[in-house]
Amino acid sequence: MFKRFGLRKLACWSVALAMVGTFACGGEEAEESADQNQRGGRPGMGGMGGAARTGASIPVEVKTVDRGNIAATLLTYTSLEAERHVDVVSRTQGLVETILVEEGDRVQEGQPLAQLDTDALELTLQEREVNMNSLESNYNRSRELLEQELLSSQEFEQTKFQYEAAQTQYESAKLQLAYATVRSPFAGIITELLIEVGNLVNANDAVFRTADLDPLLARIFVPEKDIGQVRPGQSVRINVEGSDQTHTGRVALISPIVDPQSGTVKVTVEIRDRAGTLRPGMFTTVNLVIAIHEDVLQVEKKALVAEAEGSYAFLFQDGTAEKRLLEIGIAEGDYVEVLSGLSDGDSIITVGQEGLRNGAPVRIAGQVPPAAEGMADGMDGAPAGMGGRPGGTDGRAAGTDGGTGGRATGMGGSSGESAGTPAAQDGNAGARGAAMGGAGEGAGGRPGGMGGNRMMAMDLDQMKERMFQNPQIKAAYDKQVEEDPGFAGDEEKQRAFLIQQMRQMRAQRGGGRPQ
Repeated sequence: MFKRFGLRKLACWSVALAMVGTFACGGEEAEESADQNQRGGRPGMGGMGGAARTGASIPVEVKTVDRGNIAATLLTYTSLEAERHVDVVSRTQGLVETILVEEGDRVQEGQPLAQLDTDALELTLQEREVNMNSLESNYNRSRELLEQELLSSQEFEQTKFQYEAAQTQYESAKLQLAYATVRSPFAGIITELLIEVGNLVNANDAVFRTADLDPLLARIFVPEKDIGQVRPGQSVRINVEGSDQTHTGRVALISPIVDPQSGTVKVTVEIRDRAGTLRPGMFTTVNLVIAIHEDVLQVEKKALVAEAEGSYAFLFQDGTAEKRLLEIGIAEGDYVEVLSGLSDGDSIITVGQEGLRNGAPVRIAGQVPPAAEGMADGMDGAPAGMGGRPGGTDGRAAGTDGGTGGRATGMGGSSGESAGTPAAQDGNAGARGAAMGGAGEGAGGRPGGMGGNRMMAMDLDQMKERMFQNPQIKAAYDKQVEEDPGFAGDEEKQRAFLIQQMRQMRAQRGGGRPQ
């Protein structure tokens, strides 16, 4: 009998211990439920929030694939040259009296550029003229005497020779006087002035430098293997450093020989620059157009991701990134031809694709993600959501009291198994009921938290007024204004920033169970 009594007592203790474990689990469930209600959420939302944070969409920039013309070119570099660039020299000696032009002036052929002193030249001309006139009189008299046979032919020839020499000397003096005016040899631009007023210049001294800038020439050297693709009149595209403008030229001359040292052929390109924006000596990029592919799919080079298998691009597909292998054709500038892998109208991720994986969640930068509108907590909803805390606390307290009562009743039921078990079950049920009641009261804060939807419909000023009640959000906003000068004037950026701050605030408030 004693053994039977002992077995019954042992069974009662086992049942009691089991009920204590049940009460403890019920208390933890009630505490977890109350904690979730404190955050303004339904049971199980904590796990969903963690998943949302883990799989947050990545902001990217997207561009639609379009069609255009791409040219296949031979790329080389050179400096521009003037077709004619010469030194203007003085053809006589003299002091510089006047300079009639300045550097940069456009001049015409034969236009006076400078005037030298002419006093000595004019005196020489007069002297030669007097001498010529004297000999001309002697020549005329000698001819009359020769006709009358009063003068020998030999004497007449000598007089004639003296007269002709005097004429030549006169013309020479006249020409030297004309040379005292320095003139432009062709139409062009004065590139350099080499004299000053008062300088003494001698014959053949350089006094000006002039250039003919229309056309300009670009002399390039094409490899021997590619010269078969070059022909006279072929189109050439010219780009200069510091300018986005593209100039057009044509192949004017192709050298008939190959340089044996470099294995290249000299090709002269002629550029007509009517606007006058090009200058000799400019360093240029010369693109010799070999072929033009018209109306082809093209994407920006920056959108491509190079891997061992080839070039990839990421398509924006309903909020996810789809990795696509591309077959690439020719390239020109910032664009490349796409032979296969894309279609018209595809949206390609051009910024933010580095490090993406196939199927990764993405969103267009500056746009509000759909999840943010449903999950955002308005600042006006936070107090109401927090209002659920007292209920949850009361529920945990009630559950604790009920559990204690159940344990007491169960422990006191040593006289019979049936007496302790119902009491313990009643205590457990009381604890769970109280806890669920607290959860219900905590859940009552949920409608207040849903006030975030109302904030989404507010204008930006109202949204700021409510959000800036939180000093951390106000400080983060002021910091963003200092770092991004364009932020204060872009309402879309401000709205997206405030929404992101709401999401972070929610994650911090509901990120884990209080310890």
